[in-house]
Amino acid sequence: MKNKTKENILNNMSLAMVRNIAYSQINKINKKIKEEIEVDSTLTKMIDINMKNAINKIINNYKQQH
Repeated sequence: MKNKTKENILNNMSLAMVRNIAYSQINKINKKIKEEIEVDSTLTKMIDINMKNAINKIINNYKQQH
C-alpha cells in the first residue's frame, strides 16, 4: 500500500472518529435540553439536524483543504 493511500485511510478513520464523538456530544446536549427545558420535540429535532449538518460541513471543508 502506498504511503499516500495509507495516510488517506488513517485520515478518514480519524475524521469518522471525530464525527462519532461529535454526534455523541450532540445527543447528550439534546437529552439535557429535553430534561431541563421541556421544549417541543420539533425544536430538538431541528437542533439535532442542524448541529450534525454543521459537523459534517466542517469535516467536508477540512477534507477539501487537505
